[in-house]
Amino acid sequence: MTTVLPQRTAAPVVSSAHQPARRHNLVLRATLLGLFAAPMLPAVAQNAAINAGTAAQEPAKLPVFPEIVVNAKQDYERRAGTKTVISNDDLERRGVTDMGGIVRYLPLISAPAAASGSGSVWDGSGNTGYNIRGLEGNRVSLDVDGISLPDAAPKPDGNTLNAFGTGRDYFDPETFREVRIDSGTTAVSGASPGLGGGVAFVTKSPEDYLGEGQDHYVAYKYGRATADRSNAHTLTGAAKLGASLQGLAVYVHRDGEQLDSRGSATVNPDDWHSNALLSKLVWTLPGEQKLDLTVDMFERKNKRDLRNKVSTYYPTGVQQDSTTKRTRVSLGHDVVLKDFALFDRLTSKVYLQNAKTDDKTQGLYTFGSPAQRTIDTSFKNDSIGLTSEAFKQLNADNALLYGVQLEQLKTRRPWREDRVIVATGQHQITNKNRMADMDTTKLALYVRDDLSFNLAGKKAVLTPGLRADYRKNEPKNLQNYVIAVPNAAREVRKESDTYFTPSLSLSVEVLPQMNAYATFTRGTRLPTAAERTGTYDSFSYTGRGRGYAVLGNANLRKETSQAYELGLKGDIVKGLSMHASVYQTEYKNMIEYVMQEDDPVNYPTIVQGLFRPENIGDARTWGGELTLRAELGAWAPAMQGYRVDLATGVAKGRSFNTRTGESGGLASVAPAKTALTFGYDHTNMLFGLELTALHAGEKQAPNDLLMGTTAPRFKVPSYTIFDLSTYWNVHKNAKIVVGVYNLTDRKYWDYAASRSLSAGTTAASRAEIERYAKPGRNVAASLSLNF
Repeated sequence: MTTVLPQRTAAPVVSSAHQPARRHNLVLRATLLGLFAAPMLPAVAQNAAINAGTAAQEPAKLPVFPEIVVNAKQDYERRAGTKTVISNDDLERRGVTDMGGIVRYLPLISAPAAASGSGSVWDGSGNTGYNIRGLEGNRVSLDVDGISLPDAAPKPDGNTLNAFGTGRDYFDPETFREVRIDSGTTAVSGASPGLGGGVAFVTKSPEDYLGEGQDHYVAYKYGRATADRSNAHTLTGAAKLGASLQGLAVYVHRDGEQLDSRGSATVNPDDWHSNALLSKLVWTLPGEQKLDLTVDMFERKNKRDLRNKVSTYYPTGVQQDSTTKRTRVSLGHDVVLKDFALFDRLTSKVYLQNAKTDDKTQGLYTFGSPAQRTIDTSFKNDSIGLTSEAFKQLNADNALLYGVQLEQLKTRRPWREDRVIVATGQHQITNKNRMADMDTTKLALYVRDDLSFNLAGKKAVLTPGLRADYRKNEPKNLQNYVIAVPNAAREVRKESDTYFTPSLSLSVEVLPQMNAYATFTRGTRLPTAAERTGTYDSFSYTGRGRGYAVLGNANLRKETSQAYELGLKGDIVKGLSMHASVYQTEYKNMIEYVMQEDDPVNYPTIVQGLFRPENIGDARTWGGELTLRAELGAWAPAMQGYRVDLATGVAKGRSFNTRTGESGGLASVAPAKTALTFGYDHTNMLFGLELTALHAGEKQAPNDLLMGTTAPRFKVPSYTIFDLSTYWNVHKNAKIVVGVYNLTDRKYWDYAASRSLSAGTTAASRAEIERYAKPGRNVAASLSLNF
């Protein structure tokens, strides 16, 4: 992935610093406290099933070179490696409403999505995570304010771990201050580790709106997007509630329909609405201390009509009601101590998070005795956690960062089916978990040291790091696990694992404001509970006889990676910035489902096929990225405010099947992609615009040697599309943002979402390809009013 260099964007327009009317201020404070208190009642009353996560905040001050002290965001961007920061202003100007929009212009990052009706009738849909440099799913970490989001859940009846049965849309981007993206195996830090990369979402805080002479902030924003006919209403309020107390509340409501497609096939209807609420109280305490209380809530409901499922067995199609919900309550503490031996700053957090997706699927099923089929599936993740991170400036050339993370997690994936026989009205009820109930304990310790020195007369920083992780899994309620296959439950057991992951980087200032760097990182991913114990079988209904099954594997080994990267980042000359990098990563023990031979001793009844995950392969990825920004006004005064941005990247990959000895291309690696933007910002930020050309190459996914897929796949064609966005601060209290996307109404497909589609050799496969086409020309606009 290529670093997106910081953009000069329209800063939030705030009211003048006049003293607000007393009555207005009291109303605002009462509203803020009410918004904050409302979610607290159910959130605190809930006896959340236990889980713990990690807080990934960089210290406020950390030297990159001895004489340079920068804030956390600047430090993150300066560090060795490919790192991207996307600000709230960027999200607004790009009309971002979901996970995919966040990374639209990033060359080696994409957002795979499961379309409604793309799998079995009970499967959900939505964005399933991010693909970074060819790695995706649970190999790329996701967290909000340092708290990990739930794993992606593989389809229970699937034969690949990269086909997911639920989305991971647990948030609304309107609540984010910024998004931070690490490309490649993540280096040692307090962030959630990722084998292929990590994405961290940072929520807004009161200080984003308040400051000297600014005691309150109130805003309303209305947004409209034609791609899914959605409306968005955002209310934001921030206020100083006393000499030492600040508050923030952000409420977002959205409603819309299915995403349009430029294709010729009918898209499944999908009526949806969502609500998000972010509330924060920040207390400034004596002795350079700060306490913050956060409530972060999100809920989305979808009502889908899966018309593409109309068939002989489902003559009226299938209807699905889906709910995605996440609630997080956290209490943070930050303290700065002068001349203290152990640390200069200590940042700690305790939190509780409940997250779940529920899908209720209904349809008339005519196989055998016609019945009205109702299937309730869920994926539940409840966590409670503690994290603490310390920073110590040992001397002018030595800055130490270390921390601890503790997490307890409860994961459940229940399944309940009620078949009502049409002829008799009889209920046939099946209760079946799609994985063993699992309780997980995680503990991590990490340390990282920035050592500054002179190297051949150049300023340099050497950064070694080491992270130690411990995990224990305890399966529960095995009496309900694959009842008709007793030996399956006997394999499931309590297990624990410990591993160490080092990282090392060297950064050298080869020119003023230009650094050359080299990095080495090692990553480890333990198998998820679904991979160890996931299950689907034909015995769920009969409880006897002979049939087929998909089972987990308690003997899976951990996946590992070794990543190398060389790069340059910084200012070449005044007005010209760049980041160039080349990388290579080697992966071992990759997990994928494998067709098993019949086992008459342990599984005498499974004779129609048995799939299980195994450490079946190795992989290697390599590539390069380049980002340039030219501020034209630095060279020609008449071009003041004009800029050109270029972001391009190419990635390659190969996989090796350790069982068969075969090697070939890695299907998950996306084709080359380039974004070229010409932009202008008025000197006083009165207005601005951007015209972006986005090009991606064509690619047909090669045979997947790990999962044994040899059927021809859809050859995703290349495309070039154009986007135009503009903002206008029509008044100090009002702003309009308008974006027109896919200006030329081009028909195109996203490789990450479409690569697994079958080649269009039948009417059904051609219709499925058409359903996956991206929207044609569409408009997104917003009006913001703030006081």
